[in-house]
Amino acid sequence: MKQITLQKLLTAALILAALGAAIWRYFSIPGPVREYDGKTSEVTVKVIGFTSMAPYGRQVAVRLNGVSGTLYYTEGRDFTPGDNLTGPFRITLTPRSGSHFKASVYTDIAVEEGVPTLRDRPVIWGQAIKARIQSLYSGGGAALLTGILTGDRSGFPDALNQDLFTAGMTHVAAVSGLHVSMLAGFAALVMRSRRRSFIVSLPLVFLYVAITGFTPSAVRAGIMITVFLIAPLAGREYNALRALVFAFLVLCVMEPYAVFEPGLQLSFSATLGLLLFASKWQKALDARFLKIHIPRRAARYLASSLAASFAALVFSTPFAAYWFGGASLLAPLANLLLLWLVNAIFIGGAVSLLLTPLAPLVSLFLAVFQGALRLLGGIPYAMLYTAQPYMFAWLLYAYAIFVILILSRRWKAPVLLAASALIICLLMTVWRDGRFALEIAALDVGQGQCVIVRSGGQTAVIDCGGSVNAGREAARYLQSRGVRTVEHLLLSHYDADHINGVPALLETVPVERILGPALDNVPDALPVRTLTQAVAFTLGSAEVTVIPTHWLGGGNDQCMTVLVTLDGFSFLVTGDLGAPGERWLLRQTGLRHTDVLMAGHHGSAGSTSEEFLDALSPQAALISVGSNRYGHPSPQTLERLFERETAVYRTDRSGHVIIRV
Repeated sequence: MKQITLQKLLTAALILAALGAAIWRYFSIPGPVREYDGKTSEVTVKVIGFTSMAPYGRQVAVRLNGVSGTLYYTEGRDFTPGDNLTGPFRITLTPRSGSHFKASVYTDIAVEEGVPTLRDRPVIWGQAIKARIQSLYSGGGAALLTGILTGDRSGFPDALNQDLFTAGMTHVAAVSGLHVSMLAGFAALVMRSRRRSFIVSLPLVFLYVAITGFTPSAVRAGIMITVFLIAPLAGREYNALRALVFAFLVLCVMEPYAVFEPGLQLSFSATLGLLLFASKWQKALDARFLKIHIPRRAARYLASSLAASFAALVFSTPFAAYWFGGASLLAPLANLLLLWLVNAIFIGGAVSLLLTPLAPLVSLFLAVFQGALRLLGGIPYAMLYTAQPYMFAWLLYAYAIFVILILSRRWKAPVLLAASALIICLLMTVWRDGRFALEIAALDVGQGQCVIVRSGGQTAVIDCGGSVNAGREAARYLQSRGVRTVEHLLLSHYDADHINGVPALLETVPVERILGPALDNVPDALPVRTLTQAVAFTLGSAEVTVIPTHWLGGGNDQCMTVLVTLDGFSFLVTGDLGAPGERWLLRQTGLRHTDVLMAGHHGSAGSTSEEFLDALSPQAALISVGSNRYGHPSPQTLERLFERETAVYRTDRSGHVIIRV
């Protein structure tokens, strides 16, 4: 008894010490660069990664005074590990794992080419693997294999990202326990001896975790596999829960900022669910499948796949819903159908880097996997979005049912209740989405604009720009409403904050036609039908009138206005139209009222003029705006709206703003 108590006290002391070290690390890591925070300083940083494209230039991982960060620059050249860069860098602390500060520079950088150290080798080897994949594979297959082997999804098309998200299989492209266990399992299969397997697997796992960038999920898996391999040789029994706690404490000390990020939270929550429930559920399902005369091997595969999928979702679903706004209803089915294929792609792809004759077979596997993802990703209402009230209510209900299942240890009634409730909630969601004659959604896309109009089963999107994720945000919103095709994409003009999300949207959702004003800067990459005069068309029960105003002159008045009407209700979008354009619009159209106005130019002082507001008398104004340096929305515009008692809704404060008629 004394020995047990002493052991518990020692364990508690070690845990407290680790947590204390993590807290100390949290405050001490950025210490060596804190003096530069918020300042532009002439300093020298060492490159520790390879250059990649950023939204507005290039970026590369660097280290300053032993602290890792990210350098953003506009110069056209690329850098490699070991280079020393000197310049007037604007440095800002960024509390996140792997990159503790952001440095930016808009002038030329002085470069001193250096020699990579041993610490830089894993990054160089990782880059060599990516280059080898690019030489053997092409297109989406090369990007997908790079993601599966290395966790690098930077080359993924938006459609592939959306399909993975919808199918609940984003974990296959984020190095985790799945990948590390496949690697260690393959080594054990080849070695055919526990001791030889240990000798090979331990350095192999460490090297793989290093090459993939020491991400939290990879480190967690590497630590647990290492403990698993060492335990028998040390004469100790492996305890997975203790190994998980040990891995968590190690990560807290190594990178305390990761605790607040989705990668670590999803990895540990999914693993905890697997450890607590997967084995029990597998035995129960295995026995059930054998009773209905399913062949034993098939029964074991079905039981293990379903048990693991559902167990991993128990604790990870709330985190996924919080961070990404939804969770996939297809995850168990997708994992059941495709995980064996992921295993074949991972092992076959890794071996093909050395044995090139395997590449055509792996390419076939990749094509089959992408085809299956496209089919799954196209299923309406496949995602459970927290913005859908009935689906969110079902999620809460399902967890209540799960608690009852655990406490009562009876599964039939709880499972039937949860399944029945899911069907009811899906039907209610479909009914809710279809019962309004008109739905208008101003999406929160940052400093930009994206408006989705739906009526009678048809959809129009007005602009799609803002943050780099604007197109993905629009695609997810459409998918959450069961929309599979957009009939009309209307572009008010061609500034980046109104169209930079269009390519991502087009990759994910079919668009039948794109309309825009006949300006000089029509993007060559977009199949825009340019307009020189007003056109009108029916959208379900609503009428849409598109009015190009490009002949007014230069600047923001070269825009296209969109008016949506239904049974006396009207909604007006003017793009970035300024006060002169607004006066022209009133004279040209004779428009004398609108119920809801999308404030011009994100609420700038030069738009939404007094004359315009007095003529239209809108009941409400929507302002699509995000963090910006332009002062949008301006105090003058807000004052003009408030003076007229116009209700104001801002996407930067309210998120998506939805109007239903």
